[in-house]
Amino acid sequence: MCLIYEGKSKQQYIFFHIPKNSGKYIRKKIQSNNKVIVNYWGIKNNLDIAHIPYMLINNYINKKIDNYKCYTYSRNPYNRIISAYFYLNPGKSINDFKNFCRYILPKYDFHLQFDRSYIHYYPQYLFVCNRNLKIDNVKILKLEDYEKPRQYNINKYFDKDLIEIINTIYSKDFELFNYTKI
Repeated sequence: MCLIYEGKSKQQYIFFHIPKNSGKYIRKKIQSNNKVIVNYWGIKNNLDIAHIPYMLINNYINKKIDNYKCYTYSRNPYNRIISAYFYLNPGKSINDFKNFCRYILPKYDFHLQFDRSYIHYYPQYLFVCNRNLKIDNVKILKLEDYEKPRQYNINKYFDKDLIEIINTIYSKDFELFNYTKI
């Protein structure tokens, strides 16, 4: 969930911080222009509360979720996975990244307890859907339409097999957020 704030019109908002979608930068922009009510950050009960998903929001707020306008930013899944890997593994090589995608990433269980040890690799839709895995109360904005996130040379990082792995793991992200699969 990450940040609850009041806009200039007194409307209250919840910004859901999906990992590796420019969340720190967006949070700073929000904080400099609005009245912050709650800024979630850190670890609580073994959960990374900077990245609280929509389906767990009622554990952290007192009002009904309908009292807030909820939104987040999505990011192209190919660029996001590259960004996440090198953020968590500075100094690693492109070959290390390829091995991770081929042998480790497919083994992760993206269960709804949101394992903080690999939260940065979770599919984006899981951060904004309800317990029925439907998105019904969160506005999704494409990060690329508002900011300039780093773009990677996809052909340098992915071969045909790795593209298939990423397309499979993040299939719902491509579909729900309208990104084109290679």
